[in-house]
Amino acid sequence: MIRFDFKKNIYTLSAELGIPFGILLSLLAVTLIFYDKVPSLSILTSFLMLVAPVVLCIFQRKRFVALDGFALFSELWILAIFTTLGGALIMVLACYLTITFIRPDFLYDQMQYFLDNVPDIDSETAKTLKKMIAHRALPSAFEFSMMLFWIFACLGSLGGAITAFIAEKIPYKRH
Repeated sequence: MIRFDFKKNIYTLSAELGIPFGILLSLLAVTLIFYDKVPSLSILTSFLMLVAPVVLCIFQRKRFVALDGFALFSELWILAIFTTLGGALIMVLACYLTITFIRPDFLYDQMQYFLDNVPDIDSETAKTLKKMIAHRALPSAFEFSMMLFWIFACLGSLGGAITAFIAEKIPYKRH
């Protein structure tokens, strides 16, 4: 089992923690790509969405404890931000490779599903979306992957603030 030194430089630690967190986010992205084809993956997707902030909070708490309760809120928040950024970069690669080589019609399938199952869509929007599908004008795998990167980066920053607050508020007992 890999052990991390939670006392080391915050940026080095974040980079190291970004690897396992990136694996978690990659699993989440791949399950998001396939959950419409394999409905049981929606349970795993939901579970992974709940686990990601818990993992961040665990990382932050371990840093807090390693520094004997003297880690600042801002330091814990930065740990979450940079860990999420590193993990999101790994997730972008997994997402891009999955969409490019395994499921190249993912975005078109999603758009068609949207058109078939949303009854309240107005005719102009439907016509525009059908044109986009016909002309293959939806975002590329790279553009979609980068969109996910920015979504996860923003969520990591916002969620990291909340988990940092929680991690430092849990009572710490010095031994």
